[in-house]
Amino acid sequence: MNNDWQEKRIAESQAKKSLRKANDKRQYGNGSIPRFQYKASAIIDLFALYVDEQMILAPNSGKGCRVQTHHIETAFMKFSQEMDRFMLREREMMITLRNTLKEEEE
Repeated sequence: MNNDWQEKRIAESQAKKSLRKANDKRQYGNGSIPRFQYKASAIIDLFALYVDEQMILAPNSGKGCRVQTHHIETAFMKFSQEMDRFMLREREMMITLRNTLKEEEE
């Protein structure tokens, strides 16, 4: 996927809602909301590419080539499982890092 340019596909209000949902006490510095909009849009593009790559038949090749809701659901399930695994590893790493820093302060 070419990352030379990116588009914003989500509105600022939606970005703020997502960020508040993650942690409503977190503050965001100058430019971080628009950056989040661009990066979240890139994730949407990756998911769209993944859905397309999971299709067996080529586009416009006849019966069974159209993306259906079950294709989206199946792709999301796989994509989500990998993201969950990734986030769990990252979460564990951050806990270890925080604990190490805390021990060094004491």
